[in-house]
Amino acid sequence: MKRAREETTEVLRGRDMYLAQLSNCIEEEERVANQLGERLEEIYGLYFPELNVENKRNYALIINMITKEDVPIEAVAKYVGEGKARQIAEAGKNSVGGNFNEKDVENMKKMAQEIEAIFALMNRHEKHMDDVAREECPNLHYLVGAKLAGKLISVAGGMKKLAVLPASTVQVMGAEKALFKHLRNRNIAPPKHGVIFQHASISTAPKGVRGKIARALATKISLAAKADVYTKRFIGPLIKDKFEKRLKEINENAARARGRHEDEDTPSG
Repeated sequence: MKRAREETTEVLRGRDMYLAQLSNCIEEEERVANQLGERLEEIYGLYFPELNVENKRNYALIINMITKEDVPIEAVAKYVGEGKARQIAEAGKNSVGGNFNEKDVENMKKMAQEIEAIFALMNRHEKHMDDVAREECPNLHYLVGAKLAGKLISVAGGMKKLAVLPASTVQVMGAEKALFKHLRNRNIAPPKHGVIFQHASISTAPKGVRGKIARALATKISLAAKADVYTKRFIGPLIKDKFEKRLKEINENAARARGRHEDEDTPSG
């Protein structure tokens, strides 16, 4: 019991778990802000349906500074550009939206302010998380950034647990449901990646090479975590350089393969 208590205390006091909880918190804030942003678009769309701004935070900020009849072009242009701001101003003059009273419109503005407050809170947490990750796991932070580092630590259950995991496990962490489906039915392909899919090198890559990139990245993540936990040596630039070289090699090989297929498919003279 004493040993279990000591181990539990060690885990709870670990700053790595604080980083993991910050990551979870930011994820929730982002989800809530986007959901409320969608609801705001539906509500404000009854009043000014022609207002079309893709970024939900910018949409909320613009609502706070305009009415249909009064669109300050210079202020709005900071978020959408001058051309788009002029379009919004012109659309407001001829809007087909409903004629809501001042109290209704003010309530919409307050909702927009509250959504902006959530985005501001999320940004503040992201900045703090970046500082914590830089101190707690500098190699992992250098390789994948604070957001993904926090997510990996959260899913693994701590830095020490992440450091002892094989790269093959790191690759599919967070894809347990898909893995279990594959184990129950071998006709279903196994997952090629889990939470590391959030890394831009994988999420923006063609589907055919994502598995290879995920394996390469998982190997380097495992190495970075071990360095952060055991050796305490900062080798982030070296790890990242090797990953980027492997990434370039994978993409070049894939490009050559696509070129050969295109040549084979092209009818001769």
